[in-house]
Amino acid sequence: MKKKEVSKEQKKEKAKGRLMDFFTGTPTYNDDKDYADYAYFSAPLNMFFLACVVLHCVYMGVFAYLQIPLMMMLDAVCVVLYAAFVIILGRVKGSWIFCTLGSALEIYLHQICTVRFFGLAPGFHYLLIPLVFISVFIKKKGKFYTFLRRALIALAILTFMYLAVFFSDYSPQYRLPYWLNTVLVIVNITISFLVTAAFISRLVSSLDSKRSELDTSVNEKVNEIEKMQNQIIISFANIIEARDGSTGKHVKRTSEYVEALVKELKRNGDYADILDEDYMHDTMMSAPLHDIGKITIPDAILTKAGRLTQSEFATIKKHTINGKELIEESMSDIENDNFLKIAKSVALYHHECWDGSGYPYGIAGDEIPLCARIMTIADYFDALVAKRSYKAALPTSVVFDNIKEQRGKKFDPVVVDAFLRIRDQIDEIARANAD
Repeated sequence: MKKKEVSKEQKKEKAKGRLMDFFTGTPTYNDDKDYADYAYFSAPLNMFFLACVVLHCVYMGVFAYLQIPLMMMLDAVCVVLYAAFVIILGRVKGSWIFCTLGSALEIYLHQICTVRFFGLAPGFHYLLIPLVFISVFIKKKGKFYTFLRRALIALAILTFMYLAVFFSDYSPQYRLPYWLNTVLVIVNITISFLVTAAFISRLVSSLDSKRSELDTSVNEKVNEIEKMQNQIIISFANIIEARDGSTGKHVKRTSEYVEALVKELKRNGDYADILDEDYMHDTMMSAPLHDIGKITIPDAILTKAGRLTQSEFATIKKHTINGKELIEESMSDIENDNFLKIAKSVALYHHECWDGSGYPYGIAGDEIPLCARIMTIADYFDALVAKRSYKAALPTSVVFDNIKEQRGKKFDPVVVDAFLRIRDQIDEIARANAD
C-alpha cells in the first residue's frame, strides 16, 4: 500500500516537473547555434506571455460585466494569441517569427480598439516593440530575411500613419465612469510595471546564467589548449635534449626546480616588484625551452665525449642566440607577448653569470633578466647531478656546496639563498625523476 502511495507522489512530482518545464523551461532546440541568441529570451518570454494570458482573462471578465462584447471578444483573441505563444515558444523551431508577428497583431488590435471605443491615448511607443524584435533576432542574410525585415518595418510605419490620421478626430463609442476608468488605468499600469519588472529580472538572470556557462566553457577550453601547448613544448624539448645524451627527465627536473624556486622567491617576498603571477607562470612555461637552440648544433660537437676545442665550445655557445631566434621565428603568432619575451630571455641568457663571466654577451647582475638567473641555477644543478655519456653524476651534497661557493659569482645571491632554503625539496625532485 505504501509503495502505491509513494508511486502516486512520484507521479505527481514528475507531472508537476513536466508542467513547470513546459511553462518556464528553455526549449531544447534553442541549443542549436542558429537560435542561440533567442535561447536567452525563451524562459522570460514564456513567463511574460503567461502573465498576459491572466491579465486579458481579467479584462474579459471586466468587459463582460460592463456588457461591451467587442472588447470582450478582443481580449478573448488576445488570450488565444498569448496561449498560442506559450505553446509555439516551447515546441516550434524558429518560434520568434510567429511570436513577433502575433505580438504585433495583438498590439495593433489593442491600440485601435482602445482608441476607437474609449478615446484613450493610442500609445504609439508600443509600435517600437516589433522593431526591437527585428533588431535582436533577424540577423541572417538573404532575400527572404531582407524582405521580412522590410515588411515588418513597413507594417509598423503604415500602422503608425493609420492611427495618427484615422483617429485624429473621433468620438468614443463607450464612455466609462470616471472612477472605473481611473481604476482600470491604475491596475493596468501597476500590473504592466510588475510584469515588465519580472520579465527584465528573469531576462537578466537568464543572461547571467548563460554568460556564466560561457565563461566556464571558455576557461575549460583555454585550460585544455594550454595543456596541449605545454605538452607540445615539453615533447619538443625532450627530442632536442635527447640529441646530447640526455633523457626527457632533464626537462622535467629543471622545470620542477624552476617551479619550486620561483614559488620560494615569491613566498619570501624576493623580487616582489617582478614576480607577479603572470611572470611566475611564464617563467615556468619557458623552462623546457631553455636549450631549444641545441637543435642547431652538430651532433659531432653536441655528443662529443672528450674535451671540446676552443672552436667547438664557441659553436656550443651559439645555442643561446640560436634558441632565442628560433623562439622568435617559430612562435611569432603567439599573442602572449610577455611569454615570448620571457621565453627568449631564458633561452638567450641562461648561461650568463652574475659576475659577468658568462656568455653570450657577458652581462652581469640585474642586467640579466630574473627568469634567466633562475633558469641558470636550475640548469647548472641538474647538469652536475645527472649522469651523461661524457661524465659521471655528482652527489647532490657536493653540488649544493658548489652552488653556495658560487654565490655572488656565477649566481644571483638572492636566488642562491632561496635555492638552498628548499634544498630538501630539490633533493626530492632529483630522486623522484632520476634517470
